[in-house]
Amino acid sequence: MATTTSHFEQFLADGTGGVHYNLRLADGQLISIKAASCAATVDVYLPDEIQTPDGDSWELEDAWEAWLTAGDDPVNGRYFYEVQVADVRKLIEEHGGEHADQSDPTTDRFDQAVLEGTGTGPRPMLRIRLADGEVIAIKAEAGDGEVDVYLPEGIEPPASDAWELEETSLQLTRLNGDPLTGRLFYEVPANHVRALIWKRGGEHADQTNFS
Repeated sequence: MATTTSHFEQFLADGTGGVHYNLRLADGQLISIKAASCAATVDVYLPDEIQTPDGDSWELEDAWEAWLTAGDDPVNGRYFYEVQVADVRKLIEEHGGEHADQSDPTTDRFDQAVLEGTGTGPRPMLRIRLADGEVIAIKAEAGDGEVDVYLPEGIEPPASDAWELEETSLQLTRLNGDPLTGRLFYEVPANHVRALIWKRGGEHADQTNFS
């Protein structure tokens, strides 16, 4: 099956106007591209989940620019400049081409929980289905800025100090007593959790049975 790089080709033809444009790949990963019209090289921001490709094109790395590009989000990627167009195109194709949906990921359910809190009671944790089908659960106090987060077995926590407070002494269980195989983290800054949701494509459009 042929892969598509149509959005990338459009960036190359028109340029990005001196700013970075996000590009969602077919496997859900997000990269960021900055390009001048018809240039032979582009600047690329890669998340940590994408290993640095081999080749001389990826030798010019700028940690400061990575920090500036990330803005309010935690920095967990790398920034490369003057990468050969052919090598970026190859990277996109290795990840299955471009995703059909290039709209910005949504975090509405999470943002509302951080703003208003998730309440108390027998089920104080709010479940959120992500775009890739995984389900996380969060507990938040209104306006606190930090949340407790349950990650299922299929989601590895980012390599960051923000995720260092992990529950290790208790066996996590469902309300019916069945064991849970995921991991529970305390007091994770909301922007780090939002970044994790965003990198997995945002929230799923269908949140039924999670109200």
